[in-house]
Amino acid sequence: MSRYSIRTIIKEIPESSNPLKDIAVNTGKLLGVMLVMILLTNLLVKTTVGTESLLMISFLSVLIVSIITPKYAYGIASALIASLVYDYIVMEPFYGFSINVRFPITLLTMLLGTILTSTLFVLLKHQANLAYRREQRSELMFNLGQELADCRDVPSVVRIVTECLTKQLECDAILFTGDPRNMAVEDCAPFQSGCADSFLTPEEIVRIHRIFISGDADALDSEEETVSYHPVKWGEAVLGVAGIHYADHPKPLSPWNNELIQLICRQTAHSLMLQQAREEQNDLRIGAEKEKMRNNLLRSISHDLRTPLTSILGASNAMLEQKDMPEETRDNLLRDTLENTKWLIRMVENILTVTKISQESLQLHKTKEAAEEVIAQSVAIVRGRFPDCMIHVKIPDELILVPMDATLISQVIINLLENAIKNSEEGSLVLLNLRLKDRFALFEITDHGRGIPSHLLDSLFEIHSMDEIAADATRGIGIGLSICHTIIQAHGGTIEGHNRKEGGARFRFMLPLEDADETPVPASGSPSSSGAALS
Repeated sequence: MSRYSIRTIIKEIPESSNPLKDIAVNTGKLLGVMLVMILLTNLLVKTTVGTESLLMISFLSVLIVSIITPKYAYGIASALIASLVYDYIVMEPFYGFSINVRFPITLLTMLLGTILTSTLFVLLKHQANLAYRREQRSELMFNLGQELADCRDVPSVVRIVTECLTKQLECDAILFTGDPRNMAVEDCAPFQSGCADSFLTPEEIVRIHRIFISGDADALDSEEETVSYHPVKWGEAVLGVAGIHYADHPKPLSPWNNELIQLICRQTAHSLMLQQAREEQNDLRIGAEKEKMRNNLLRSISHDLRTPLTSILGASNAMLEQKDMPEETRDNLLRDTLENTKWLIRMVENILTVTKISQESLQLHKTKEAAEEVIAQSVAIVRGRFPDCMIHVKIPDELILVPMDATLISQVIINLLENAIKNSEEGSLVLLNLRLKDRFALFEITDHGRGIPSHLLDSLFEIHSMDEIAADATRGIGIGLSICHTIIQAHGGTIEGHNRKEGGARFRFMLPLEDADETPVPASGSPSSSGAALS
């Protein structure tokens, strides 16, 4: 190891924050060891112990001082004191100085031993300090890697990295994950401590932009510079720029801290690459799900539209080709055509609703509506479409005002009632019940029909493909239940469906009441416990 390396190592040893205290402590150590050496030498000189043993005691005291004190000065002082004590006590004339040729040889030997010993222990202390700091850095990088591995978005990465840099360097830090010209400050350091003005001046933005484009580290122009920037690179790709503001320390960071910053930047780049890969995978997955949903929707629509269109086409051809068709038969064909046309119109309305929902353009215009009136209007529409159906409605005597978009909630009730009628025997009873449950309005539609196929119970409100729909279904499950689910969710409510033990199915949905302090208003002066019924 060269002399320059040793000097560099010694300079890197951290200095104490209280030099005067250190001088007093080390001087006390020097004097204590020397005092013990003097007493021991004075005691042994009167015995048969040879002068060589006494010389080793003096040399040992010098080594001890060199070990327990950090500076060369204490070792040199101990060597000088030990040499004088040895010459004064051991050499003739006893207890008197006889400076001869032996004295400088003894002194020189002790000085060389002191220098070598001090140098070795300085190196050992440096290596121990270096090993400790490396252990700390390894633990820091391990913990940082674990925290970054748990991140699921870029803002979390920014927060963790800036907090780590700020804590480790005791300086303000910022992290740009893109071109600073296109980023807001809250995207760079969500928890920064008032350093925005230092980083986001026009001059600094230009510097950061240059580093982001070139990928080269920013060299400090002078000792007075208080901000430095480091590219966050993965290979040749620049993913961001980390900035360090020295606050009250206008000097460059030490090589050790610069190396730490590079490691953190490399770890950050790896995490950002993982985030990009995760986002790409999510985009691919979402695209595949949208494509699957689009295909299922088209297949469901094709299935639901084919039967009424075929019926309309057959009736139209029959009436055109058979000019002498009986009036009653013609009326029946026209009636069927009208019914299928109405069903097609309802289907188109559902498709338009799905389109609005998929484009996130469904706007709710909620007002407080009387739930009884919405139910009555919906039941009237269904009875107009199914004149022979039997629908029994049970509502409480209290007037229940529910915040809702009446048109959409009516569409939900109509869809559920039509499903119940289509999946029940002709003339079978369908029940519609309204009641209060906690601070929700609960709507229940119960039928006595075939029930829900078991393979569809777990995905009842999803759009199903043709393979999932029963083979004998003339107008499949389609998109009606999916629309109901979306509308109820948009209102902040819940919807569910299940089979009844007695047979048939029951669908229920709940809508929240807006004001928790509001109580139902009685519709008449004498409420009945059995409730009112509309048949």
